[in-house]
Amino acid sequence: MKKKILDLAVIGSGLSALNFADEYSKNGKTINIISYKNEKMLTENNYGKLKDLPTQMRGKMNNVKNYFHSNNLIVENDCKVLGSLDFGGLSNYWGLQIDGYINNDQKINRKIFLSIENHFLKFLKKYNLVGSYFDNKDFLYKKDFKIPHQFETLIHKKNSNFYCKKPILGFFNQSKFKGDLNLINEKRSKLNSKNFFNNIKNNKKIIFHNYYVNKIFKKKDFFKVQCKNKNEEKNFYVKKLVLASGTIATTKLVADYLNYSKEIKIKHHPRLLSVFFSKKPIKFSLNFTPSILQIISSSKKDCYSADVRPGNKLITESIVEAFPFLKPVKLILNFFRHRTIFSNILLDTKYSNIFLRKNGKKFKLYCKKLNKKNLFNIKIKNIFKFLLKNQIIFPIYYSIFPGFGADYHYFGSIPFNGKGSLSVDNNCKLRGSKNIYVVDSSVFNFKTNKYPLGIMIANARRIGEHLSKI
Repeated sequence: MKKKILDLAVIGSGLSALNFADEYSKNGKTINIISYKNEKMLTENNYGKLKDLPTQMRGKMNNVKNYFHSNNLIVENDCKVLGSLDFGGLSNYWGLQIDGYINNDQKINRKIFLSIENHFLKFLKKYNLVGSYFDNKDFLYKKDFKIPHQFETLIHKKNSNFYCKKPILGFFNQSKFKGDLNLINEKRSKLNSKNFFNNIKNNKKIIFHNYYVNKIFKKKDFFKVQCKNKNEEKNFYVKKLVLASGTIATTKLVADYLNYSKEIKIKHHPRLLSVFFSKKPIKFSLNFTPSILQIISSSKKDCYSADVRPGNKLITESIVEAFPFLKPVKLILNFFRHRTIFSNILLDTKYSNIFLRKNGKKFKLYCKKLNKKNLFNIKIKNIFKFLLKNQIIFPIYYSIFPGFGADYHYFGSIPFNGKGSLSVDNNCKLRGSKNIYVVDSSVFNFKTNKYPLGIMIANARRIGEHLSKI
């Protein structure tokens, strides 16, 4: 029987994959997406060290365990990485925020940079996202939202160590939106893969195949993509292959395809979870209030930042789940949540401490010994002093380091214009390989950008447009 050879297939169903497909199919071209999305699939759960999940992923423990099993990943105890063998992956839970600050951390030329920026702006306008994008002296995009007065005053403060800005939020702007985030319909308006899929699901040019990818082989003029779903196996034959399955899965597939046995550094933003106590109440009714302000270090040598996230019900749930002995005082915690400010202090990528390496037929994820205390002490004190000086908080705070990888921002393993086979060119084609592309966070070095979802989406749409014209 003659093999059916597809023209192009994408591996993954996150926002990068779906936006690539949306842009690619505009010219009437058919695109195939290979991604698990049937929740009945269960495999052997061999990741027994996993104990806690973020509250937003409640009920998804089997999916996460299956992620490590299906990707043949061994995870060492001190490595807190998280995967999600679910439709859309982690962006369903953490992709609430888009950072409008696009920078030149990447090794790409000005033309490519402007193209990414252009697709970024087109995406903001097309989906009417909440927030503003400011470039030099002009607003290129503006859908402003209101924040509490005490934080609004920080934006206009001059400080040698920090500058403050509003982020662009991952919410589709509703027609009657007047800047009040409390009036947003979280479930329907949240920018995640499932909601975005609802925008494109009627596009008959986009075809889904319910499998996860086990291995990729290069044949003479096409790729053989070996897939599974529970006990069923299936091979796809594809001329052009686009990888968008998230940095860890994508890197593993590429390293396996290239038989790459050296250590691979997975870049990320180690984070410190902190809580401050507000002098004035901050009333938000959202179950999960996104960051409403970013405090960004002005140092180019150490680009760390902190977000400002008002207390909300979902964070209270997380606290009670992490510390069950607090369950009897849950009502009290909810009562005082309007006086709490939660913050993720995210470090520079130079502090990345996740590594991937082939270990026989499997791949091992691990961390190395690093002095965690010194990493955060100065940063948390600087943020604390800044908020205290501006009379935002009381002189008390609490912090906890959840571990390397618990930031869930993984990227930079197959960078733009890097050295060797684990890199891509300006059009995201894998170096030394014909017709294989990478369009997820693997290609970026988000040194300054701490909430980079919008840039990933913009780049995926750029490559979708580029390949649709070939």
